[in-house]
Amino acid sequence: MKIVICGSSGLIGKVLINELKKRNHSIVPLIHESNNQSDKKDFTWNIFSKKIDIQAFSDADCVVNLAGSNIAQQWSKKNKESIYHSRIDGNNLLFETLQKLPSKPKRFISASGIGYYNDPLLEKTDESGSHGSGFLADVCIDWEKSAQQINTLGIETSIVRTGLVLANEGGVYPVIAKFKKIGLIPTTGSSKNMWSWIHVIDLVNMYVQLIEGTLPQGVYNGVSPNCCSQGEIAKRIISEMKNAHKLALNLNFTPNVPQFVLKLIMGEQSILALTNQNIYPAAALNNGFVFHYENIEKAIHQLIHEK
Repeated sequence: MKIVICGSSGLIGKVLINELKKRNHSIVPLIHESNNQSDKKDFTWNIFSKKIDIQAFSDADCVVNLAGSNIAQQWSKKNKESIYHSRIDGNNLLFETLQKLPSKPKRFISASGIGYYNDPLLEKTDESGSHGSGFLADVCIDWEKSAQQINTLGIETSIVRTGLVLANEGGVYPVIAKFKKIGLIPTTGSSKNMWSWIHVIDLVNMYVQLIEGTLPQGVYNGVSPNCCSQGEIAKRIISEMKNAHKLALNLNFTPNVPQFVLKLIMGEQSILALTNQNIYPAAALNNGFVFHYENIEKAIHQLIHEK
């Protein structure tokens, strides 16, 4: 298959491309103009000026859009506009481009996020759950609407609502694991806050199966079936580090940064650190998807022991 990937330079994009190449697929990265540092002629696009190399899509079987400005950057007015428009305008530009193709790809897959749902959300919630409110929810709602219009072109369209991604190369794990070697992992807001996480290998496998058609088109929660508290994650990291490095530490300490401090420092953006959602991947499980890292013990073990 020929697969066009937008947002190929991010964590998920890099791992996905490696996996697809192993499966002998032909990959066409669509690089944003501002990120194109290659000496060779890459296909490029510019979401904000609506420029795109339409030749990249010639005879493509699938298009995957992972592009979007980093939500972890400071939520200034300018950055919030970039977070929003890089996602929605990106899908809109792809819709306009795919509309012009005489021969269209069979499938389109867009990233989204579990920010779509209410936060906090303590009751186990699957893809049928209602959307929340606030900046992140608004971004996800419009992000998904901009993706679903591609379905009107006769292209199978799927959406992956990604949770907290665990990987050594990026995502949330390197941040929470910074203090692991001294035997403590800080928690934010409350150690009881539920984190809906997914190992990057499982997330990429979900994308692969959507690309290849093993999973049918639809909306999928890109999370493990076993979410857990951030306190559990912190203690598991400490435990695995002790085992991996034979640390002579008796510490099992998870200091907490209070909610009011985070809100004072981070303002509206504190929702990222205070997330408390119990999201369930019903669509994936109902369609036979098998998680390799379905529980936090296996996931953290792999990150620490099998780099």
